[in-house]
Amino acid sequence: MKVSIIGVGTVGRSIVTGIAKLKNYEIFLSSGSYERLKSWNNGRYNIFQSNYENAKNGDIIILSVKPSNAVKILEEIKDVANGKVIISVMAGITINLINKYLDKSPVIRVMPNIPMLVQKSVNAFCYYNLDDENKKIVLEILSSFGTPVEIKEDYIDAVTGLSGSGPGFISVMIDAMISAGVRLGIPKDTAKYLTLETFIGTASLIRELKISPSDLRDEVMTPGGTTVAGLYYLEKGNIRTPPAELLK
Repeated sequence: MKVSIIGVGTVGRSIVTGIAKLKNYEIFLSSGSYERLKSWNNGRYNIFQSNYENAKNGDIIILSVKPSNAVKILEEIKDVANGKVIISVMAGITINLINKYLDKSPVIRVMPNIPMLVQKSVNAFCYYNLDDENKKIVLEILSSFGTPVEIKEDYIDAVTGLSGSGPGFISVMIDAMISAGVRLGIPKDTAKYLTLETFIGTASLIRELKISPSDLRDEVMTPGGTTVAGLYYLEKGNIRTPPAELLK
């Protein structure tokens, strides 16, 4: 199977790293700066100066360019890409827009998140005109750098806020807990380790035991205890309720 990836920035490179671990996939690349791509590639994959030539070679085409360049790229490749499987990780670019240029193509729209840098992304995806055989291939590709989750396209903006922006929100909570630990006298490296392992362990517990977060919270709380005190201040700070202007 030949995969052409157009756009090899941070996201594109993470996708390449994942697909490279799969068997029977040949990788073709093109990007905005050929010299930078050539330097990073170091002879590992097939590279092209032209997106047109790159798309011409692939059975599956992954679009990993900035949304502002989407129309330009689609115009450039439409004559050789129409009918091929298109996977887009371009934020905000709808399936309908892609189909205006590639009306014969199965189109898969993907919203990954930043843990893709270590192949731990949550890859929310929706699609149009995708048969079962090609869906298996798409799932294999998405699984190479994370976990695929099928959704309706109507939900993708909400998913962008939840799992796309989620690592930013979680990072603030992690940073706050590390700082609190240091303020209480714990060495920073130890506070960081304790915090990270607590986040990882808690998520694993909820997933593996299939319990709700509220059930776990109730297990940890004791009347008049430290957990209750901490939760009081979290709730007092409106951790669950965004400012009214964000809900308009």
